[in-house]
Amino acid sequence: MTLTDRELLFGRTARELIVLAGGLAITVFELVRPGEVDGPNLAVYVLATALFAARFYAARAAAVATCVGALAQQWPHLRAGEVTWETLGLLPLAGVAVLASADLVARFERAPSRVRWLPNLWAGFSAAETRTLRLSAYAAGALAGLLDHITEQLRFTPEAAAWPRPCMIALSLALALLCAGRAVGLLVVWLASLTALVLLAPQLHASESVLAAMGLPALAEPGLSLPASLVAAVHYLLPATVLAALALALTTPSALRLLRRTLFG
Repeated sequence: MTLTDRELLFGRTARELIVLAGGLAITVFELVRPGEVDGPNLAVYVLATALFAARFYAARAAAVATCVGALAQQWPHLRAGEVTWETLGLLPLAGVAVLASADLVARFERAPSRVRWLPNLWAGFSAAETRTLRLSAYAAGALAGLLDHITEQLRFTPEAAAWPRPCMIALSLALALLCAGRAVGLLVVWLASLTALVLLAPQLHASESVLAAMGLPALAEPGLSLPASLVAAVHYLLPATVLAALALALTTPSALRLLRRTLFG
């Protein structure tokens, strides 16, 4: 056991206290920084911190998913040349480093619930199955975040593609199902990520050409053009495609097993 995994205060380890302090600090920062408060982001930080404080069995995984999503959302800014401490993702990287702990996994995902009316719904899964749930949730959460950003970028485009928001909502539903220990959530992730991949992949070559033209016109390929329905979100297409492919790969074995069980008994 490392020093950070020793209980220090109210049965909390140093690692847990660091996570809680970080969650409170980010929440306060969102409230006091100049400009309009980002309501959805603030809600995510508050909820993640509260669930972690309550030792909700999926809270550690949800916190890691939040960090992974934050990292994915900085990728487009880095590609656009915006190199700052925020776009480098130093805080999310630090969060993942602290949260990636076998001790925390044992205290959250593998431990009995401390709340009588809210049992640990992951307790019936094996360690390997729980790992699949977590990894799928990370990819699905990050993809949902990017699809939400794509939707926001296209908000003022009259002919904007209509599919990103329903796909994002489906992934959010899948995350709720995974947190509830419902394996069918993996099937929902599979269907949503497959849909996103099928719709994004054909636009990828053109989107990269558009980005090349923005940075160095000589690299652009003539004759390639991106549909106006997606051009406003051009920086997000490659990371969203990569995450869709990753989510699809992670959930395909489980989704096929579920379908086979459903269709053939």
